[in-house]
Amino acid sequence: MASAAVSTEGLGETHPAAADISADPALQVYAFQRDGVVYLQVNDLAGQVKVIIGNAGDAYFALPAGKSAARVSLPGQRLTVPGAARRFEVYRAQDVVLVRYASSDGDIWSIEAP
Repeated sequence: MASAAVSTEGLGETHPAAADISADPALQVYAFQRDGVVYLQVNDLAGQVKVIIGNAGDAYFALPAGKSAARVSLPGQRLTVPGAARRFEVYRAQDVVLVRYASSDGDIWSIEAP
């Protein structure tokens, strides 16, 4: 999932000592790896954790992180995105894209194929 700038510590921190690899200037994305699992953590600019998504092989999962439960659309468990939602690409790697769909009902985070 993550191709560069992967850290081994700091997952869940407000301001981890890791490189910001976000494609969206309104968010910060950090990549972590431990025990064969890769994690992408998304923070807002104030440092609040919005979502953490893990990947092990072909399996993707969302961690219960942050102040509110994030809605996450995963390859094996798709959520319906409202038609009026605005699409923001947050992170892109060779094998995956992390997208934020913003709507009046809140954000939906989505793991998609590039």
